[in-house]
Amino acid sequence: MQLSNHIHTLLQHHDCVIIPEFGGLIAEYAPAQIHPVRHTLAPPTKRVAFNQSLTRNDGLLVDALSRALGVSTGQARQLVQEAVARLRAELETQQRAELPGIGVFRQAAGRGLDFEYTGSQSLLSASYGLPELVSRPVRATDALLARERQPAVPQLAAGRRARRLWQSAAVAVVVGLALSAQYLYILNLDFLPDALRFTSSVPAQTELSAPTAVRPMRQQATLSPRPDNNEATWSTTVADAPVETPATVTAEDEATAAAWEKEATAPAPAPAVATPAAKKVAPVATTPAAPAKPAVAATKPAAVVPAKAVAPAATPAAATETTIKSRTGRFYIIADVFNSLPKAQQRVAQLSKQGQTAQIILPSATSRYYRVSVGNYTDKSTATAHLTQLKKYSSSSPWVLPY
Repeated sequence: MQLSNHIHTLLQHHDCVIIPEFGGLIAEYAPAQIHPVRHTLAPPTKRVAFNQSLTRNDGLLVDALSRALGVSTGQARQLVQEAVARLRAELETQQRAELPGIGVFRQAAGRGLDFEYTGSQSLLSASYGLPELVSRPVRATDALLARERQPAVPQLAAGRRARRLWQSAAVAVVVGLALSAQYLYILNLDFLPDALRFTSSVPAQTELSAPTAVRPMRQQATLSPRPDNNEATWSTTVADAPVETPATVTAEDEATAAAWEKEATAPAPAPAVATPAAKKVAPVATTPAAPAKPAVAATKPAAVVPAKAVAPAATPAAATETTIKSRTGRFYIIADVFNSLPKAQQRVAQLSKQGQTAQIILPSATSRYYRVSVGNYTDKSTATAHLTQLKKYSSSSPWVLPY
């Protein structure tokens, strides 16, 4: 047992605490102080002194120990005597004894006991939380220097403003260069939308748009896929391809068309491939649509039958239980609370004789009481309605417990 903890608490509220058969500790008010060397301002506090003549037991320390430890007055007095005996034994062997947080006692030859207060916490509640302030002395030379430096202050502000402007301009230039490089990179990859392109790139596209009449007919004859299951369509496509007259196409036109095919980004002959695919997908999607309705009709009656059979079977099972061991998610009307199981069982027997169905809710991990319930319901509104009716005829004060 640390006797110093109880003494420290008593010194915060009392001016004198007597240790029976040892001495008394006296707390005196000390005002705020200014240290002339460190230039610190200390808040008000209490200074503790020791008087070896105050040995009579006034009961203050014994009563504090009895309340704090929950023991009788005789046991508290015995604890104080044991602590005093240990202090005297330390003084005889080591010539020194300490109460942590209070002070140090030293045995001086021919002078009795010397006490030195070593507590770091303030015992004065009025100054609790006030820190020690440090104040720098004001000198005349500082005021003179401040007057001389006043013209230099606008120059520092102007230099900071110019530096900020240069930094902002540098950031703007770097961001502009980065955006320009990104734009040119996307433009070279041909990922840029037409709306964001410059107007200078439009004439180059219009000049190359002339040989487009030759390109679709050449790609229609070479890129049209041959279907495996429809030979008639393949023969029709091959027959239509030679409509172009080879005598009118010169070597210059063929070179221009080849250059256009390399630079073009999106191929034009999409309709030739899309028409046969659309005709084949339609019959495949319509075939499995017919047998889907009987499957839904067969599952609906099967899902309704077990739902009705399970619902009435759950309620009587909860009503037959006399003890509830874990949470059920229901709302219980609590009539009485006991700290032992036999008393709760006696109350349940009394309620059963009166014709009421009672249950015992066993203590949970955070409780040690046995609750006697006279009804349980699935929702809070129903439980509150029955609680109102029960209060009219009950002498106790029942209440609703969600558990």
